[in-house]
Amino acid sequence: MKAPPRLLIWSPVPTHHQSAFFAALRGRQVDLVVHYVERLDAERLQLGWREYAALPPGEHYVSQSIRELERCADWRVRTHIVPGYNRLFLLRLALRLSRERVEWLHWSEHSYPRTRSTLTFGIKRAYGHLVNRHSRGALAIGDLAQREFVRWGISPDKIRFLPYAVEGFGKTPPTPRAASDCGIRFLFLGSLYPGKGIDLLLRAFARVREAYPDAQLELVGPDRSHGGYQRDARLLGLGEAVRFTAAIEAPRVGEVLQRCDVLVLPSRHDGWGVVLNEAASLGKALIASDACGAAHHLVIPQRNGFRFPSGDSDALAAAMKAYCEHPALCARHGAESLRVFGDFTPDRNAERLVEALESLRAQTVAPSSSAA
Repeated sequence: MKAPPRLLIWSPVPTHHQSAFFAALRGRQVDLVVHYVERLDAERLQLGWREYAALPPGEHYVSQSIRELERCADWRVRTHIVPGYNRLFLLRLALRLSRERVEWLHWSEHSYPRTRSTLTFGIKRAYGHLVNRHSRGALAIGDLAQREFVRWGISPDKIRFLPYAVEGFGKTPPTPRAASDCGIRFLFLGSLYPGKGIDLLLRAFARVREAYPDAQLELVGPDRSHGGYQRDARLLGLGEAVRFTAAIEAPRVGEVLQRCDVLVLPSRHDGWGVVLNEAASLGKALIASDACGAAHHLVIPQRNGFRFPSGDSDALAAAMKAYCEHPALCARHGAESLRVFGDFTPDRNAERLVEALESLRAQTVAPSSSAA
């Protein structure tokens, strides 16, 4: 009988998204230790995330010091999962593990394609070389991340898919729709700022309203424009058709998602976009930009939603109009979203990680076996 994997996952902060995944790993008898290198920042607290009063056994807050390796007595015989290199501490950690010949894997999203990303490409290439030479492999949070890893120079045969997975809100009772409510209800959930494409969404929705005056849009989350988006909505003549709602606590996300027919994520960049997982778990139709990592996995165009080119408000408007013109699409696409969600549960993700470790180890052993 194979011994269960022994993992040490280094993670930025405790999250309600990852907790179910970690529990699923333990449910598979994985011997798991988690080290959190940060605390929740103001932005995440504004989004409704909560500080954990107590962490589960085996999970700890640690400082960004290499000495924290010793917090785990058997760290040399564990497989370490390192979430990127964007903190100096994590780069030093990968180098130390490599020198000690301790098994480790890289795990990250794709990065924002901006000036800083271009300027640091040399570092990415050097890090890719480190992954190739010294790590067991690289876990990509989506196809966009996988493509980026290849650009860094990481060998494709060392890359495995490991997305974010959430428990979902399938047990949340549906909110009955009022008989008088005949317009399609669109929802955005997250921080309101340019990176999330809120300006694109408002412009697109203004065109939708010209053709379908009963359509409604709700934006839920902290407004980092300091009221600028509300002013934009008024200037676009949207009036009461757009509702702005302050951030809600994480346990209420399912309740808010139930108010919509279609979840819209128009981001100019999203490393993944967990809200797509959450909406899919409730059987919602989805619209997302192709700059969202999750859009390439949770959105199957024409089957459970639409994926549009990032920054293209005309394409976004066309996707939204499709639901207004054919309201029955909402239920049809929503049923498919629920089916797709089944491949992104915490249990399925725990299975993916165990399979990835086994296949990467077998791949390493195979050449020497054949040579013998």
